[in-house]
Amino acid sequence: MSRLATVLAAVLLLGGGAGCKRDLGEGPLHAQQSALEREAEGLRATVARLERGEPILPEDAVVVAVSDTVIRQFLDAQLPFEADADKFKVKLTQGEAVFRGSPAVHLTGSIWMPDHPKLVGEVRAQGALENIQVEPETGTLRAKIALDHVELVQMGGLEKYIPGGSLNELARTVRKKLEPRLPAVQIPVKIEQGIDLPSVTSGPVRLHGAHMPLEVSVADVFAGSGVLWVAVRVVPGELTATEAAEPAKVAAGPASPAQPSPLAPTATSQTTKRGR
Repeated sequence: MSRLATVLAAVLLLGGGAGCKRDLGEGPLHAQQSALEREAEGLRATVARLERGEPILPEDAVVVAVSDTVIRQFLDAQLPFEADADKFKVKLTQGEAVFRGSPAVHLTGSIWMPDHPKLVGEVRAQGALENIQVEPETGTLRAKIALDHVELVQMGGLEKYIPGGSLNELARTVRKKLEPRLPAVQIPVKIEQGIDLPSVTSGPVRLHGAHMPLEVSVADVFAGSGVLWVAVRVVPGELTATEAAEPAKVAAGPASPAQPSPLAPTATSQTTKRGR
């Protein structure tokens, strides 16, 4: 095993003990457990590749690197975001990306009840980017946010309005309501899905215009050291003509008076011939 694989395996063993199953319980311990499970899952796949002598990312793919700082800026650009959770409203105002073994995402905001607007609590949501794909319409990379954990840090007096007084149950409800409504995250990378070759209409060589479609897809993803590495596989399609090359135009010179043909007899020569 290579040195890198050995290091990753050691980290995996340290983090893997946090748990093997994603449960729905809430609390600080579950938040740490969820984060470690995400990191362990990513490192486990990486170690398996290295042990088989394979590269971390496919060699036949184009690799795009995006820092977690850039992703944070795009997260913040899509906030604030509001959603209903039964009698409560949740407003997420700040996002953070942490790429360390997994593309983790942290969201923070507030929770309140419309009937009691002066009572405001704090909510934290934790998850990761999933289902990273190339959007067919725009060619940009997009990802969904999967939530693993929601924590109600403090309720600011809202506790007495919680049904049954269970913060854990309310946290579960908030997570279930938030996750399907979260907006997709746009990754600031655009991948062209076709190549257009213009027609050549001047000069000794003229060519038809053509278009080559490209089939682009995300082959794999790796997050580490604050960077998200996205491997994009590109498969060229069939080249098809789009425009016909126009015939070359010959520049016309100034018009000149018509000259008689040297083989045609002129009126003067014919008259002279009759006189003789």
